[in-house]
Amino acid sequence: MKFGVYLAQQILPYFVVGLIVVGYVTAYMPESIVEGYLTGVTGVLIASIIGGPLYTPTLVEVVVGRSLFQLGMSRAALLSWLMGQPYDIANMTAVSKITGWKVVVTYALTAWSSSVVLSLVYGVLTGSL
Repeated sequence: MKFGVYLAQQILPYFVVGLIVVGYVTAYMPESIVEGYLTGVTGVLIASIIGGPLYTPTLVEVVVGRSLFQLGMSRAALLSWLMGQPYDIANMTAVSKITGWKVVVTYALTAWSSSVVLSLVYGVLTGSL
């Protein structure tokens, strides 16, 4: 029970901040910024970087992803952003207490590099970079 409370204290602040950021991004992001920064190879890299640390619950990430896609985000960047969700800061903090930071950082770097490489391959194969 104590460990559950500890995890909740670690995760809840990130959860709340993530939801606030997601709400503002979805509501106020200009289309020109999305089309300018979230397309092409640069878009895949940026999407993978913001997709990982930004904590969003599963249902929220689908809604935000759809909104960003409608604003001009490429399919490859969207894939990279969605693949980055498993290595968010809240989960890394909680898991690090059990496995240690070395395992968590190794996993995060593996997940990040995989999301970039696979999204670029997808973008090239489908012409959606």
